[in-house]
Amino acid sequence: MKKVTRKGALLLLAVIMLLSLALAACGNNNEVAKETASPAASPTGTAEGDAEVKEELPFVNLTWIMRAAEEADTKLVIAEMNKVFKEKINAEVDIKFIDPGSYNDKVRTMIAANENYDVVMIGSGIGDFYGSQSKGAFLPITDLVKEYAPGTYATIPEAFWGAVTVKGDIYAVPNYQIVARNNGFKVQKLMAEKYNFDITKMTKMADLEPFLAAIKENEPASAVPVLNYKLGMFNDALTHYGLEQIGGFDTPGVISIDGTDHKVFNQFESPQFLEHINLMRDWYNKGYIPRDAGTLTEIQPLLKTGNVMSSYSNKAPGDEAASLSLVPVEYLFQPLDTPYVTTGNIAATLQAVNRNSKNPERAMMMIELMNTDVELYNLMTFGIEDKHYKKVGDKKIELIANAGYYPNKAWAFGNQFNAYLLPGQPDDVWEQTIALNSSAKASRILGFIFDQEPVKAEIAQSKSVVDEFAPSLWTGSVDPEKYMPEFIEKLKLAGAEIIIAEKQKQLDAWLATR
Repeated sequence: MKKVTRKGALLLLAVIMLLSLALAACGNNNEVAKETASPAASPTGTAEGDAEVKEELPFVNLTWIMRAAEEADTKLVIAEMNKVFKEKINAEVDIKFIDPGSYNDKVRTMIAANENYDVVMIGSGIGDFYGSQSKGAFLPITDLVKEYAPGTYATIPEAFWGAVTVKGDIYAVPNYQIVARNNGFKVQKLMAEKYNFDITKMTKMADLEPFLAAIKENEPASAVPVLNYKLGMFNDALTHYGLEQIGGFDTPGVISIDGTDHKVFNQFESPQFLEHINLMRDWYNKGYIPRDAGTLTEIQPLLKTGNVMSSYSNKAPGDEAASLSLVPVEYLFQPLDTPYVTTGNIAATLQAVNRNSKNPERAMMMIELMNTDVELYNLMTFGIEDKHYKKVGDKKIELIANAGYYPNKAWAFGNQFNAYLLPGQPDDVWEQTIALNSSAKASRILGFIFDQEPVKAEIAQSKSVVDEFAPSLWTGSVDPEKYMPEFIEKLKLAGAEIIIAEKQKQLDAWLATR
């Protein structure tokens, strides 16, 4: 592959991490090593450097697959972005927005069919990064990221790169954002007050029952007591249930978060899973969960109606303001777990380069711009100034209501710490987020990456089984007593026990080196 030269095209960012997250966090290591960083990077390039890029680089077209719903002005925003891409890296990017609810299936199909694209937004639980990597879907970018995205490489902590490094090679660029997952329920504040529901007393999911019953009994039929949809809540609630996924989500094999042993077991046969799906079934039968939850893929339109009374969600500093900007309804949040960092959390949202990309160097330059060009990143995040938002300060904005563009996906596009601040977000919201990442409890196996290659056939078969049963079981749409025996039997026939044994073998070998 002939590499494109970029003499002086990009400036190395001034801010480099002084300390980074520790990968070998097991045993007594309960905290991620503290790091310091400036959350906002400077736009890349200079007039002289950009001119040189334009002279040296031939024009190319790139395709970027993105997990976000297309809106009225999406194409208009992409056109504005392409003015920047054309000027700085002489490229035009076809950004294909795909609805989040159908994204996993479409991306898996796209990868399996070897469709043409250059960059895909993917993650440990989005499109199955680790499984796709094991099948050879992505280009190793160890050298490319250092040469063509030096600012990005310098800004992102070492542990983030460790989460996307397989057998010594980097296979994706992490979106630098919150990784200390803190999950729980949020409920509409006015409704909680109306029905005298004290959300702070919640310690488990079932504690939401009195609120849901009050909504169902007293509010109009348009009110949704609790939101659930095709992807369910269980994967997001693993920490709450004391479980940690190994490898891609929905593959058999987890360990307990606490304890001293590292026994791998099938989460779908665990008491926690049975507790969860039985609760969902109870809620579904009582009319708390939408009747079409098992087939519901796109939830943003429903959320924007303001009719969702409660939902399971994760929490990060400044989230309340971001939520109000999307839906003018105030919510209360109650965590049901504590902030926790896993390898899967770090790899939650990534950008990976197609192994068959004809222009991997330019694809990496595009990723660099999305992580270091503050104006470009915010253009994709919030739209066009004075059309979709107004500046009210150097780094503060107010969204214009019903303006035709607000994907609410700042964490999906690049370095979220470059995002403008919304009304209500404190000036130091990104510093707070970095501090939370640093202080959160770390997984006992932080840094362990499961190699799916030895059991990729069994994983493919088990995923097919999970895809068949998950939407109905996760949402309570079917009776667990009737369908669980068949689900477990099919998982075993697909090779669940072989997968678990391989996870245990690799984990034991990794632990022996710590």
